[in-house]
Amino acid sequence: MKRMTQATTAQRQAPADSDGAKALKPIALVPPDTAGNRQLGEVVADAIVAAIAQGTLSPGQRVVEQVLAKELAVSRVPIREAIKILHAQGILTVTPNRGARVTSFDAQVIDQVDEARIALEQIAAHHAIAVYQREPRRLDKLHAIVSRMERVARWSDWSELRVCDLAFHHEMCRASGNDIVLKLWEALARHITIIFGREIAAERDFSVVIKQHEKLVGMLERGDPDIGLEIERHIRRLRPKVSARPTRPSSRRKV
Repeated sequence: MKRMTQATTAQRQAPADSDGAKALKPIALVPPDTAGNRQLGEVVADAIVAAIAQGTLSPGQRVVEQVLAKELAVSRVPIREAIKILHAQGILTVTPNRGARVTSFDAQVIDQVDEARIALEQIAAHHAIAVYQREPRRLDKLHAIVSRMERVARWSDWSELRVCDLAFHHEMCRASGNDIVLKLWEALARHITIIFGREIAAERDFSVVIKQHEKLVGMLERGDPDIGLEIERHIRRLRPKVSARPTRPSSRRKV
């Protein structure tokens, strides 16, 4: 398996393809040290999702295997694997003889993801509280993530903030000790990443995001019975703004 390196190509204007959609812009791979022993197709899938989340790939935009393989310095085999993975998850739409395009996340899809995520994280939080009361040192992981948020705020790195945000909620689910909740949450993780990207574009305030996560840590530490309500408020806080954000028209029917 070819070892990947993080792409550092500069953004540039991409030409239009034969269908009128813009060709793929340069995107970055997940750094090798965070990829671990995961399959290359999974790592490429995460790179595509990150590109969608940060707006490098737009709704309806065509994903061309040859161009993507060149940008990521990998063969077309893991590209095809990644496309299959993301098609199965509803993130890419594949049409015979026309290839793959980025699926538009409309209001209905975002509502459905948020609803499932709220249910899972509310269950996780109540279980995690019991774990944190028995093992308070486990809260150090959440404190460390919030500290990381504070550092990236000084760099104005919204992409890294998105990574931290996802890591915070993943860690809370992991601390719950409920393996089913964790697996179901992880199955939604790529959808959550894309929605995070839209939320961050709507919010653009590091201090608000950091304070919200500090509040969640405090409630988990105290065993606050209202943690479930706070999680729902936290997840839905930008829902009207996110829904109102315009997306590029797509020739494909929204799902």
